[in-house]
Amino acid sequence: MFRAIPRSWLARPLRYAAVLLLALGLAVPAAAAPPKRFDLPPTTGPYQVASFTLHLIDRSRTDRFVGGAREYMVTVTYPVARNAHGPRAPWLEPVLVPEWSATLQGYGFVPGAVDWGSARRPALRNAPLLRHPRGWPVVLFSPGLQFFRELYSAMTDDLASHGYVVASMTHTHEAFYAAFPGGRVVRGQDLVETVESTQMWLDTRVGDARYLLDALALSDRGFYPGADPGRLPAGWRGGLDLSRIGFFGHSYGGTTAAETMFFDRRVDAGLDFDGRLSTTYGPPQDLPYGPTRAARFGLDRPFLLIGAQGHTHLDSFDPSWPQFWSNQRGWKRDVHLPLGAHFTFSDFPAILPQLGDAVPADFAAGTYGTLPEAEAVAGTRAYARAFFDLHLKGRPTRLFETGSPAYPNFQPVR
Repeated sequence: MFRAIPRSWLARPLRYAAVLLLALGLAVPAAAAPPKRFDLPPTTGPYQVASFTLHLIDRSRTDRFVGGAREYMVTVTYPVARNAHGPRAPWLEPVLVPEWSATLQGYGFVPGAVDWGSARRPALRNAPLLRHPRGWPVVLFSPGLQFFRELYSAMTDDLASHGYVVASMTHTHEAFYAAFPGGRVVRGQDLVETVESTQMWLDTRVGDARYLLDALALSDRGFYPGADPGRLPAGWRGGLDLSRIGFFGHSYGGTTAAETMFFDRRVDAGLDFDGRLSTTYGPPQDLPYGPTRAARFGLDRPFLLIGAQGHTHLDSFDPSWPQFWSNQRGWKRDVHLPLGAHFTFSDFPAILPQLGDAVPADFAAGTYGTLPEAEAVAGTRAYARAFFDLHLKGRPTRLFETGSPAYPNFQPVR
């Protein structure tokens, strides 16, 4: 499923997902008994959070992967009262646990060494929405190419705890796997890179995001937008402020955020965690460099770039960031993590330290670099929150100009 790569995500889009193979030649750890267990870290905001899932079917689009109407899954996370109670949401749906376990066995994890199925998020299930006089601003999230929304739950749950409704997507048929109601699992297709196919993947993601905005608008009027029988959490109607919408993503999800902003003016601010703003990259691919429209023409609304391993708008290995920077007309900032790696912006820094010797040697460094794990988790959360607080809530910050001693490895790029 993952393929060996010489330079991780820096060379080609499929290699975004294959960054895990930086952990080649891993020593196989001894199996632990009982299996290691973990939970995602607590949220840091003033609000407790809850979440529910939506199965969306967009019948206005033909799914260009398989034909028929386009369907995909969304997790919506939102603020609830501090005295809300109920079961916590799982990190992975039970039907995805065997898929994920099998994936990681290919990288040195001993079968049964980790109890992936017991992990819980801070979010409760389906608790009533906490009402806000103005309504909560909405932020979309899109994962890396072929990855899935669950792998970023520590970040999305935390943002919701600071007063946002966060809607995270898994892009079906591109993603390695997605769980649907009734226990159905849809596995991803083998992706072959061509100029046409890579553009189709991005177009599909943009369509998913735009339809999700339509679905959220419908829900704010009190109508359940899911394809299966269901109901919205109590208090949902009129609880969103759709005049304040953000979009962030990791890797190809950051590409998706920028390109969605180009086509859809409903999105007011966007953040890209380490994603190129191009569909094809030029050498070493046998494909021409293909910048996105956002890179070619820029945006007139705020956009933040956060990169790792030398990925900034000043470096030449990714021409899309300098091109975007020169064309960007709205607010823009660039933050760099020299000690980070491509998956610093995922749940790996939150999860792996809890697993001890069940983690194969060098796996952690291959996924999130040598950045201290606590700083990786806290800094990623803080920069996402500060960005959306600034541009969706009007809360001033100097973080993007001066950095913070609390996160010394998050360095503003001049």
